[in-house]
Amino acid sequence: MTHYKNIFIDLDDTIWDFTANSHTSLDIMYRDLDIAAIYPDYESFSREYYSKNSELWTLYHHGKIEKDYLIVERYAHLLRSIGYNDPDNQLADRMNTYYLDILAQQTRLIPHAVDILEYLNKKGYRLYILSNGFIEVQQRKLQSAGIAHYFDRIVLSDEIGITKPDKRLFDYALEVTDSQPSNTLMIGDNYDADILGAMNAGWGQIYFDRNHKGITAEKPQHTIHSLEEVCNIL
Repeated sequence: MTHYKNIFIDLDDTIWDFTANSHTSLDIMYRDLDIAAIYPDYESFSREYYSKNSELWTLYHHGKIEKDYLIVERYAHLLRSIGYNDPDNQLADRMNTYYLDILAQQTRLIPHAVDILEYLNKKGYRLYILSNGFIEVQQRKLQSAGIAHYFDRIVLSDEIGITKPDKRLFDYALEVTDSQPSNTLMIGDNYDADILGAMNAGWGQIYFDRNHKGITAEKPQHTIHSLEEVCNIL
């Protein structure tokens, strides 16, 4: 087996429980900003939000839309859908700012995340975050969850305006961490962004298929369904 030295880990839904933390943050934002006054059905609100957010993130991953459009449009779409007039997207922008601030304070991690980080740290691997998440919240998430000290560096798509799975972001990550593709491995939950991206960049891959989504193209080097399985590989 290749002797890996550098382990890049995706943050959201790989070690930091974005799904659970997002549900909490969206609910807080909805209540604190009294969105119920204009969109009274929270279940419908949240369902439509997550559907649109997923659609927009897929476009963002592939460079089809800009970050500034994504973060406002996911709320502007909701307001338009109920006929709410939001001049200059003022409310949509406020919703986004409030949500991201609450989100960055959340602490829930994926099961076994700390155990695996401890294990990899003790084994002497150089650990990094490689994320398409936003620069204004990703570092805060790590701090809030108490895991920032495990990582030598956090590498974000925001730094160069290029997102995973684009090979240029993976090459940039190697450059700024003085790493080589032959001894570098990616762990991530998004087959398209994390695994195909790493594959095309010549990195090793561990696909964290937590929800048994399967794959859509070439088979990864390794597939796991729980983070504790990393110990069987590294």
